[in-house]
Amino acid sequence: MVLLTRLLTEAEFGLYSIILSFITLLALPFTGGFSLFNMKHTSSYMSEKAFNKIKGLMLFTLLWIAIDGSVLALIAYFGLGFFVEASHLPFYLTGLFIMFLTPFILQSGAFLRGFKHVVIGRVPEYIIQPILFVALIATHIILSDDPLTIAKTLELHLISVAITLIFSLLILFKYLPSGILNSKAKYDVLNWFKSALPLIFFIGMIVVNSHIDILMVGALASEQEAGFYRTASRLAGFIPFFLFATNNAVGPYIASLHSEGKSKQLQKILTMVARLTFFATLPLLFILLIVPNFTLSLLFGSQYGVAATALIILAIANFFNVAMGQVGQVMALTGHEKYTAYAVIISVLCNIGLNYVLVPQYGINGAAIATGASIIIWNALLTYWTQRKTGYVCHIFGKRS
Repeated sequence: MVLLTRLLTEAEFGLYSIILSFITLLALPFTGGFSLFNMKHTSSYMSEKAFNKIKGLMLFTLLWIAIDGSVLALIAYFGLGFFVEASHLPFYLTGLFIMFLTPFILQSGAFLRGFKHVVIGRVPEYIIQPILFVALIATHIILSDDPLTIAKTLELHLISVAITLIFSLLILFKYLPSGILNSKAKYDVLNWFKSALPLIFFIGMIVVNSHIDILMVGALASEQEAGFYRTASRLAGFIPFFLFATNNAVGPYIASLHSEGKSKQLQKILTMVARLTFFATLPLLFILLIVPNFTLSLLFGSQYGVAATALIILAIANFFNVAMGQVGQVMALTGHEKYTAYAVIISVLCNIGLNYVLVPQYGINGAAIATGASIIIWNALLTYWTQRKTGYVCHIFGKRS
């Protein structure tokens, strides 16, 4: 993102940000919540040595993405013309190809995490694809006399995703337990749908909450302001970095320890992780609060310093998220998905409503207030429901109630 803000115009970067948010929301049935579903069930099936169910789940996932992803892409392809400027339509179409390929990478990683290969499961998504993308951009700059445009950026993004998909499938095959290959696939489609849909909805609403503001800034303000806002949003997104990192490691253990009735052991892990992430995040919070303008200008250019106030608002809200700990994962992985859904629905509605009211008047600062409020509301509700429904306390003062 730092590289692109230096190479694209503010308007081009804003449009690129809007397209990424659009395809992220479009791919929700096949990404976040579905990844959590696959990780959860794979981990449970591995404990039971039910390799036939894992094989069935993997084939079911492949068909779900391939068939339904194709249908969704076709609907979007024919419907975009009614909502998007004609000059921007080719950019959105390239984005649809990115949208179709990315879920295969995410689900490969989800299965690897279910096999307890937590770090390796994130390598394609967080290491290979970004490095490839940057390398392709650098190659274009060095070898081509043409400036980097949004069309070329999306093209290189698509190429990096396609290559990463090949790597992710090779890694998955390498670490696939031999018992899966030798077993006959067993399907439990009805129960899978019952379990997957609440998670897809829950995680989907979280993703909506983190992207709807960019789309609404683009719609209610301008593409340029959407670019400014994205830098503040993404930089503030570093605040829960350690929280998300521990999510990947702790997730499989939440599911397994809770199912085994080892509540005291799980509570000890939750408290320890909450305290580690809280204190690890403090230095980053102080930097963003003390020198927001300098940080934005240093990373993205002086013109992006206008997002300093929005950065402060979003940083504080995200730190509240960190302070509340693993509430989302605990509720999702202990059978209380409906309460996570309630909390997210309330926060998303607040976010959309506040964005609609505040963005026309206050621009990106209004969007930051709306999104920050929704983050705090969501975490406050989940913290209350987590302790009441599960007995687990996820924040830094946590202890078994």
